Amino acid sequence: MKLQVITQALAVVLLVVQLCGCLSSGSGKTANVEVNKDLIKIHGRSYLLKLPANYQPQNSYKLLLAFHGSGGTASSMQQAVLLEQYSDDYIVAYPNSKEVEWNEGCNCNIAHRKGVDDLAFVDQVIADIQQKHQITAGEIYAAGFSQGALFTQNLACNRSTVFKAFATVAAPMSDQLSTSCAPEQPVSIMMVMGKDDEVLPYNGLSHANFGLNSATQAIKLFASLNSSLPLAQQQTLAAEKVELLSYSNGRQKAELFSIKQGQHQWQFSSFDTSAEILTFFSQLDSQRLPEKSSLVPAGDKKLHVRAMGEQHAGPAVVLLAGPNENYHSDSAWFALLQPLLAEKYRVYSIDRLGNGFSESDDNLSYRRFAGDLAKVLQQLDEQQVVIVAMASASISARLFYQQQQQVFDIKAMLLIDPDVPTANALSVYQGYPADWYLANLEALLPHLATGAWTERTREKLQAERNHAEQLVGDNPLMNWHYFDLISQQRLLINHQQSRAREIAAYSADLNAYAALPMLTALPVSVIDTDFEQAQIDANPGNAEQLRLWQQESNAWNQQQAELANGQYIPLNDSDHLVALHQPEKIKVALDWLFAQLQLP
Repeated sequence: MKLQVITQALAVVLLVVQLCGCLSSGSGKTANVEVNKDLIKIHGRSYLLKLPANYQPQNSYKLLLAFHGSGGTASSMQQAVLLEQYSDDYIVAYPNSKEVEWNEGCNCNIAHRKGVDDLAFVDQVIADIQQKHQITAGEIYAAGFSQGALFTQNLACNRSTVFKAFATVAAPMSDQLSTSCAPEQPVSIMMVMGKDDEVLPYNGLSHANFGLNSATQAIKLFASLNSSLPLAQQQTLAAEKVELLSYSNGRQKAELFSIKQGQHQWQFSSFDTSAEILTFFSQLDSQRLPEKSSLVPAGDKKLHVRAMGEQHAGPAVVLLAGPNENYHSDSAWFALLQPLLAEKYRVYSIDRLGNGFSESDDNLSYRRFAGDLAKVLQQLDEQQVVIVAMASASISARLFYQQQQQVFDIKAMLLIDPDVPTANALSVYQGYPADWYLANLEALLPHLATGAWTERTREKLQAERNHAEQLVGDNPLMNWHYFDLISQQRLLINHQQSRAREIAAYSADLNAYAALPMLTALPVSVIDTDFEQAQIDANPGNAEQLRLWQQESNAWNQQQAELANGQYIPLNDSDHLVALHQPEKIKVALDWLFAQLQLP
């Protein structure tokens, strides 16, 4: 028994040495030699306080608390991470633990056995700083290294209403805390771990007293507690040396940065941890975007744009999505078409506000999108364009031409199952559910805010995914990860509300569209599927009106193509989602338009 105790004691000493040694590897910046001159004593304990270089007492600052590892001190932590040197926006406090470790929430260490209330101590530190300095409301943050990172997770679980966000370095999560963690509200948290960490292993640790979840399990737990979207974004950064796993619920983020060949350390040659933590804190409201995506300003809002084939000359091909039977309408529908077209063309898919990764707004309509589209194209410096519009996106395309034909060189349009402004068709479009949404929008929006429709949305997404798999087959160009990332945005409450707002505005959109004549001044081709037949078959009681709608659509589409010297391309047994089902048909139609106009 004595040998076992001695062995355990030696292990603790070795662990402390490893923790301190790794942390003191430094950040490459010059440390403050007089590390104790700012030590503040409070309630029998102490913390080190570092003010911004140009501190002004009358100004308000953010507050960041940084917690040292096992056996460390506030001074050693400050010298190693130097967070105050990275930004003048923060007052940084480095608290000292009372025992060799923090009471991290595992109920397994010295601090726990001695009843140290470190959570209360943190409350006292914050109150003391707030009494002496101007701290911006709602701008308190926490970061920790190693065992201090485990304690920072304890704060995330028990002080979610105090801190705005958390960052942990070189620690996964204790098994005990993972089972008890119950934040009062969702938290934004960033985890940084070396994949070769042998002190607090990246892949976790099986131990009766001090078991550890893996880093990926820990970040998934926080994502789950946040009710995040199920699919994480995965990216490689820093020349393939850093792997990012990013979850979001549309407001809070849970992100894991895994450093290849990284050990138990704060700083890495490929990753400036202190800088990255402050960047994370400054970008909490911004979701990570997929590769080739960006947010482009359109006035005071930003729209999601995915750009591919940018090396190609000639007019830009602009893809505008329209809805399926569930009124889902975003660039997920172009997850196959865009890479196909990008082999030859410069292609942008642009999501309307409230769709994809675009920001939301209370004022949403196809009419508004026509103006937003012009602003986005100006930001992209694209003056010559060919528009490809699916379904009711034809409304925005037609209004865009009407409003911007003197500003942009709109070379041609390709319409896929466009809305048709005939009397009977308008009565179909403006009937149920559009009329219901218009009449009930005011009551519906707060109902959606409760999450009442989230599960039904989830079920529809799964059905759509299964349907898309049938349409796409094994086409190697299909980007399923992008498809799923965009599709799951529809689960977000603000996206559900945006969809309701768009449907409620649809009737007025159609009236504006119907007031315009057919296009004749530029080539317009129309791809016309027989998607209406499915609705006819599903609604036998309304079959006569729907059949007339189908006939009118066929006639209008053919007339529009003929008047505009384009192609009329009827497709039998084709799905409404042509971009997934028969993308090559769209490419051939686009090739024809470019050839007719002798465009590069």
